[in-house]
Amino acid sequence: MTANDSDYEDACKAYEAENYDKAYELFYALALESDVSCQVNVANMLMHGLGVEQNEDRAFEWYEQAALNEDKVAQYIYGWYCIHQGDEEEGLKQVTLASDALYLDALYDLASFYAQGLYTCPKDLVKASDLYEKAIGLGKKEAIGRLFLIKKEFLGLFQSLIYFAKNISSFAGSISSKT
Repeated sequence: MTANDSDYEDACKAYEAENYDKAYELFYALALESDVSCQVNVANMLMHGLGVEQNEDRAFEWYEQAALNEDKVAQYIYGWYCIHQGDEEEGLKQVTLASDALYLDALYDLASFYAQGLYTCPKDLVKASDLYEKAIGLGKKEAIGRLFLIKKEFLGLFQSLIYFAKNISSFAGSISSKT
């Protein structure tokens, strides 16, 4: 076990014991050494004011750093932050990276962007359908209803019912194995 592993374990123990000051201090030291999970922990603690004064701006700086270090949760959170700040290009880039890393919420949201032509995504029902199918396959049950609406829109009601009749067992298997 390295010193960093020991510090990480100590940080987690402190967090679990609700000793947030100590947890933040330990996570922060590791985050400065580019420990991605600690960068996300620091961001979360800053966002919620745990062990440190709440500071959303600094939290998003840490989410950005973790996103640059390829943390899919941070990419998703930072992507939405960018979208809300008006930087749709960077936001969609980050949400897409999280989707590519199979982060379920990112898959689902990106599918919705393409289904509705939101932000700078062109309306693309085929791409939306593929993303919803992938999300369903990974256990995102909310995607089933959205997929049905898309299939209905471009296949018609009868053909979409046939599609779902053929695929219901694989959808049910994906959802039940993930819950």
